[in-house]
Amino acid sequence: MFSSGSSQAAGQAGPRKWRLPAAQQERWVGSHGPTATIDDWGDRVRTGRLTRMGSIFFLLLAVVACSNTATPSPTVVTSSAVPPTPSAIPTPSPTASPLPTATPSPLPTATPSPRPMAPATLRPGPKMTTAREGQTAVRLADGRVLILGGIVSFPGKCEMACIEPATASVEIYDPRTGKFSHDGSLAQARVGANAVLLSDATVLVMGGGYGAPVETMEIYDPAMGTSALVKLPANVASLPAEAATSLLADGRVLIAGGTYNNSSTSNATLVFNPANGTFDNGPLMAKPRQEATATLLVDGRVLIVGGEDSGSWNDDAEVIDPSRPLAKSTLLQTVYPLEPVAPETPITLSDGRVLVAASGSSAVAGCSAPSDFEVFDPRTDELSYPARMITPHSGASAIRVGDGRVLFFGGLDSHCAPAVTVEAFDPDSGTLQVVATGFPKITGFSATLLDDGEILIAGGSDANVYWNGQTAKSWLLKP
Repeated sequence: MFSSGSSQAAGQAGPRKWRLPAAQQERWVGSHGPTATIDDWGDRVRTGRLTRMGSIFFLLLAVVACSNTATPSPTVVTSSAVPPTPSAIPTPSPTASPLPTATPSPLPTATPSPRPMAPATLRPGPKMTTAREGQTAVRLADGRVLILGGIVSFPGKCEMACIEPATASVEIYDPRTGKFSHDGSLAQARVGANAVLLSDATVLVMGGGYGAPVETMEIYDPAMGTSALVKLPANVASLPAEAATSLLADGRVLIAGGTYNNSSTSNATLVFNPANGTFDNGPLMAKPRQEATATLLVDGRVLIVGGEDSGSWNDDAEVIDPSRPLAKSTLLQTVYPLEPVAPETPITLSDGRVLVAASGSSAVAGCSAPSDFEVFDPRTDELSYPARMITPHSGASAIRVGDGRVLFFGGLDSHCAPAVTVEAFDPDSGTLQVVATGFPKITGFSATLLDDGEILIAGGSDANVYWNGQTAKSWLLKP
């Protein structure tokens, strides 16, 4: 804060006239000889004052010059000019211009930079019991990982127009032993199914399809290695195919959109209660959607992103409240159109925001890969634009790791080639950095975060092999 004052001579014109009482004038003239006059006294007073003022002025200049090399005080105070008195430090002449006092400029805001992060490492893991792609992976409460269904290699020799079959087989990875083992079978073969770990340690598996969509739901028991189809109650004629699913906070499961009997796309939602096998109607979505994603928010609502509507892709998002079946959906205003398919599932950040991919794409040779992100904040119901990928990825996997950052890997780049970089998104600074290269050239793999912080990458298909390229290999990615 600065204090300012007016000079004692402010508003006066011309030199100031100094006068003494008549008795004092006579005493001064008498003491300086018969030729002295009162004007001589005035000249001497002015000369003495000017001499003192000049000395003080140069002294102040020296002080200011020294202060320029010192650390400035956070508070600068300027004093008003006052007449010299025995108890006060003399100040410059009132007619002199005051030295300017600079206002400290605010420090420029630095461009955010990512936190230092050591390079990620990728090492070979154990082989699965079955080579497969398009499988679904679920981490169990005890840290093991279920691998469900997928496409397997065609058995025997293919004569012509062979189709690799889907499988119902299940295997499990145990980090304590570092091995895969066979673990039973699903009730129905599925590719790209949705899977939800329920509160009783069983796994709800729904949808998926290969050639034709699957319109059933089953519950797999890892302890027994068996699965049973869910019997529909009288009030539910059929379940939708290609619907989005999300586990709600109360243990129920939201089923959003999809198609019924290969007909038009639906905007209806159902809420399944696994405790008693009942289905209730949920709120209607603002738009019909199939193959959308559903992400539970910290406030209990669900974010629905993308999906298809009778042949055209929805490049937007909406929020629904499953606890209020009659509530209207909130259609969100996007910064850029959202990418409906990549990453496959939006990622919930540590602070409750949700990271989704925008469809600002890089396209070369007919391939399109999203390169932009948007972040949804449930506190404001707004989307913001934080960052752009260094290498555009289409169909990338996204995993949030222990320090809050999100790793992106896999998929195809804008040249239709397998993306071999691993990028880390820092939500604190909104920036990305490449943390590894040399990612295997595979598609259709599963990725699961383990309890020790490593990421299990399993199966998939050789991106350079058109047919029967499934692999049983696995890798362990360590951030």
